[in-house]
Amino acid sequence: MPDPYNGSAWVPGPEDEIPMTEQEQTAAAQPRKVAAYRALADVLRADIDGGVYAEEGKMPTEEMLQGKYRVSRHTVRQALSILLAEGRIYRVQGSGTYVSGRQPSGRYLRSIGSLEDLVVWPETQTEVLEQFSTRADPSIAARLELSYIEVSRALVRRFAKKKPFVLTRHYVSPELGDILRKAGIPSRGEGTVIGSAEPFLERPVAGVRQDITAMNAPAEEAGLIGCQPGDAILLIERLYYDTAGDFVEFTASHFNPRRYGYRLDLRRTP
Repeated sequence: MPDPYNGSAWVPGPEDEIPMTEQEQTAAAQPRKVAAYRALADVLRADIDGGVYAEEGKMPTEEMLQGKYRVSRHTVRQALSILLAEGRIYRVQGSGTYVSGRQPSGRYLRSIGSLEDLVVWPETQTEVLEQFSTRADPSIAARLELSYIEVSRALVRRFAKKKPFVLTRHYVSPELGDILRKAGIPSRGEGTVIGSAEPFLERPVAGVRQDITAMNAPAEEAGLIGCQPGDAILLIERLYYDTAGDFVEFTASHFNPRRYGYRLDLRRTP
């Protein structure tokens, strides 16, 4: 596939779903105990669908849910992230979490109110198409404000309910790319590159700059995200920076909007 960022080519993998390894097939055949956060998400989902929490009404705080169900705060946040992805709840920064006033659309929906929400992809699976490797790309190196023209790039595709909805190119410095590749990052699962990479960074991630552009799906990519060539898709570019203001990762993602929704909740300042 021609890369719009550097012109290189690659051979795509299977388009329908991620193939399971022999170990994963064996593990899948074994009975599993439901994770605490999934069990809590099931309870809260049933309460929302059953009218325990009114539409557009405020949900209990994380502390209240933690005490009521005797689970950790991390478990509560994971459970709420699942409901956010389903579109059953949304967050208003500085105010709280509310029940959505409309039914889920069937798309994978993200409600983002903080950087923490941005680096988590609950209920999704990653397929790694290319591990990090170094290449010359002056334009991307300039975005990362590197003093040379080489960058390290990885390519991943993300699935929700076994349906692919986004193809993402991750760019970091060659030095960081080597570290991440040796650490097995990116990997299959719900995690993100920036979330997995943070322990290897000199300073924590402080923020991100984001640009969203409408475009037509390239013919060589359309099938990989479940749409037709020429269909309208979203290009979302993100530039992550640390507490010193240095850029640490640039991502360029092609989203199929028929399978993905993006919600940003804004409110008036006091």
